[in-house]
Amino acid sequence: MAFFIKGKEKEKNIATTTPAQSTTKSKVAPSSAATEISKHITIEGNITGTDSVKIEGTLIGNIEVNNLTIGKHGRVRGSIIAQKVTVSGRVEGEVTCNDLNVMQTGYITQKVHANIVILSGEILGEVLAETSINVTPTGKIQTTSLTSKRITVNGSVEGRLTASELLEVGSNGLVNGEISVKNIKTDEGGRVIGSMAMYTEPTPIIEQEKPEVIEATIEEK
Repeated sequence: MAFFIKGKEKEKNIATTTPAQSTTKSKVAPSSAATEISKHITIEGNITGTDSVKIEGTLIGNIEVNNLTIGKHGRVRGSIIAQKVTVSGRVEGEVTCNDLNVMQTGYITQKVHANIVILSGEILGEVLAETSINVTPTGKIQTTSLTSKRITVNGSVEGRLTASELLEVGSNGLVNGEISVKNIKTDEGGRVIGSMAMYTEPTPIIEQEKPEVIEATIEEK
C-alpha cells in the first residue's frame, strides 16, 4: 500500500490561476512492507515476482519470489521457488530455495531441495540439502531420502540417510533407518538404529563413443 503526501504549493493569485495551470505534484512515500496475504484470505492462482511475500492466509497455486515467509496460520498448496523461505505454517508441495528455515510449528510435505536447512518443525518427504541440514531438538523428518554433506541431528530422522562428509548425532538425537556416511560422530545419549554403510563417491558415468558410421553405396553387377 502506498501513502501519498502532497507537496507544498506556492501561494498564487486566484484570479490568474486556472485548474489547467496548476502544477501541484504528489510524492509517493517508499514502502518497506512485503506483500502480505492476510489470515482470512484465500487466493487461487500463481504468484511471481522479485519482492518479498508474507502469507498468513491460504494460497492455492505456485509461488516464485525472492523471500517468502509463511506465518503460523499460513497455508500453501503448490510449489515454491525462492532464495530464502521461512515456514511457520504448512506447505503441501515442493520447496526449492537457497536457505530454508522450518520453525517449530512448520510442516512441509513432498520434496525439499535447498542449500542450507534449519529444521525445528517437521518434513515428510524427500530432502536434498546441498551443504548442510541441522535438525534441532524439536525437528522431525520422515523420508525416503535425506542427502547432504553435513547432517546434524538433535531431533529425529527416520528413513534413508546419506551424509557425504559428516553425520553428527547429538545427545537428544535419533537416527533410525538405512544410513550411508563417510564420518560419524555420536554424543553420549544419541541413538543410531538400523543398517550402516561407508559412503563412497558415485562413479561418474562416461559416455561410450559411438562407432563411426561410414556411408557406402554398393553397386549391383
